[in-house]
Amino acid sequence: MEAPFATDETRLQADIEALRPRCATTQELYREVCALMFFRYGITPTANRLYQLVRKGSMSAPAEALNKFWAQLREKSRVVIGHPDLPDELKTTAGELVASLWKAAQAAAAESLAAMRDEAGQQAEEAIAQAQAARQERDTVAETLAATRERLAQETRATAELRRELAELGALHANQAAKLDEARKELNAQHAWLNSVQRDHEVELDKLRDRARLDVAAADTARRQAEALAERERTAGARLQQVLDAERNAAATSAERHRAELRDALSLLADLRQQVGALEGTAAAAAAARDDARQQLERLRGDLAGANARVAGAEAQALRLEAELRHAAELFEARLAAARTPPVPAVQPAPRKPARRRGGTATD
Repeated sequence: MEAPFATDETRLQADIEALRPRCATTQELYREVCALMFFRYGITPTANRLYQLVRKGSMSAPAEALNKFWAQLREKSRVVIGHPDLPDELKTTAGELVASLWKAAQAAAAESLAAMRDEAGQQAEEAIAQAQAARQERDTVAETLAATRERLAQETRATAELRRELAELGALHANQAAKLDEARKELNAQHAWLNSVQRDHEVELDKLRDRARLDVAAADTARRQAEALAERERTAGARLQQVLDAERNAAATSAERHRAELRDALSLLADLRQQVGALEGTAAAAAAARDDARQQLERLRGDLAGANARVAGAEAQALRLEAELRHAAELFEARLAAARTPPVPAVQPAPRKPARRRGGTATD
């Protein structure tokens, strides 16, 4: 479907290029292109389309040429329509057709001119904004350059003082490095403890899931028994309600205990982060004096960043476990609600005698 359009477009462009040397003025070229598009290719010309094809003159040139083209076409149509040999119906039809074409062309020309004006205004606004941004950037660069020069002078003055303190900073760096090693060991121990707590939480969560599945199975069994005997269903439902309430209380207590443990772990991690931040600030001050100290402190920062990332992962895992606990509790309550609502039988079953146990009592 795209090949004929591409061929017409190529032919139209070739015909326009052939018209360029034969037209003395821009208006004449635009009028010839209007006639070419309308009569040869059956395309209604617009100002925007004309400018895209010719790319010559100002933005108002195609609109002016288009208005003149439609005016000439209207005049010629009036002469043809007014021929005395034509029937009145044909004259009327032709007049309506030309009038509709003229109105459509005028609307398209006005719309195209408005679009071109809007586009030109938008481009002007964008150019003004870019100029303002360039001026602001120039001022910012000048201010930054002045501040950099002032800071360079301060750094030059501070270099002599730093050289005199180099020996003291070396000893301080050794001490801080030892403290950082101790902090790293303590942080590793805390990570191991946090992993242990996470494993315990996973074990507890598996136990809760297994317990919930067992409770759901018991609820389903109670529901099936309730369909057979209404009296037994109420008794079993009451007994099952007591069991489920106890299980729910136990699950809530366990979840609260886990939350308390998690809060304690997070508080301890926050304290460790504060200590590590203080040590890192002291090490950064010492690293500014010696290149070797700077390299070692950078490695330590990388280790701390990895530790923080692992701690963040542990926190996310703990949040996920808490969400799963809430989901299990909601599922458990939903199953409980379903178990407590017996289905309404279509036909009331005939009363039956309760089955007897081996010991002589009715079965539950």
